[in-house]
Amino acid sequence: MMKYYGQGTGQELGEPMHTIPTLDRFGLVTVEVDGQSYVIRDIAMRMLTPRELYRAQGFPDSYTIDRGADGRKLTKAEQVRMVGNSVCPPIAAALARANVPDLIARDEALRHVSRGTARAGVA
Repeated sequence: MMKYYGQGTGQELGEPMHTIPTLDRFGLVTVEVDGQSYVIRDIAMRMLTPRELYRAQGFPDSYTIDRGADGRKLTKAEQVRMVGNSVCPPIAAALARANVPDLIARDEALRHVSRGTARAGVA
């Protein structure tokens, strides 16, 4: 995986995807054809498609990326911009799971307090 603009040589395909910017900046480089190694210049790099970028962020293939919430068709540039501004679903899910016990405990405490306050006001 190569970064089209930026520092360094890229990253291993097995690693989690580095930050995806809002513009096309990642390309998949093929360096072997029929057993022969070739150097591919960045002019020949294929940019990752919006679907490939969404997959790299952890979005399932069932996630709709070509239409907005209003049903309007999104351009490729808009799809790339939106994935660049997205939060990885696996990270969001992990944060939610980590915080749910605390939220449940807080809600139960608030309900207990409000029931006690309501009883005190009636008495």
